[in-house]
Amino acid sequence: MRQHGTTLVELVVVMSIAAILLAIVVPGYAYFSTINRLAALTNGLTGALQTARSEAVRRALRVSVCKSNTAMSTTPACDAGAKWSDGWVVFVDGGTRGVLDGSDEVLRVGDAQSTALTVSTTNFSTYLSYLPTGQSQGPSGLGNGTISLCLAGESRSLIINNTGRIRLSQGEC
Repeated sequence: MRQHGTTLVELVVVMSIAAILLAIVVPGYAYFSTINRLAALTNGLTGALQTARSEAVRRALRVSVCKSNTAMSTTPACDAGAKWSDGWVVFVDGGTRGVLDGSDEVLRVGDAQSTALTVSTTNFSTYLSYLPTGQSQGPSGLGNGTISLCLAGESRSLIINNTGRIRLSQGEC
């Protein structure tokens, strides 16, 4: 009686083809994964800034976004020594500009991001405020600046103009 099955040669050929396909696909998947993580991180920060701007206009009050390494605690606080990748707090800024005082209302928080994420800024080193007109303002009083996020050699920049509008740009770190 004749038995049907695969030979060792057929099995080796199939395994070789599978190995070649994996060698082609895996590097592309790693790049795709990095791009998606960076997009998610950028969208999170962009959403926080847009929330701050719209709430400032809606409430006719200053609303600020500051960096914080205690954003997810029960009593978040702004921290000039923290990094933007540690987290951020969006709050109605009724007291000292850029400082989360006791009477300020927390609107939204952003959790710590990937440890591989690097964030650099121009004009927004510790916080970014939005005025009731929707205009942006940093610690130096300037309204325009950039927040750049870098992850695994890929970069996204949030370019904020004097009117508070955000434009995204991409590039390499």
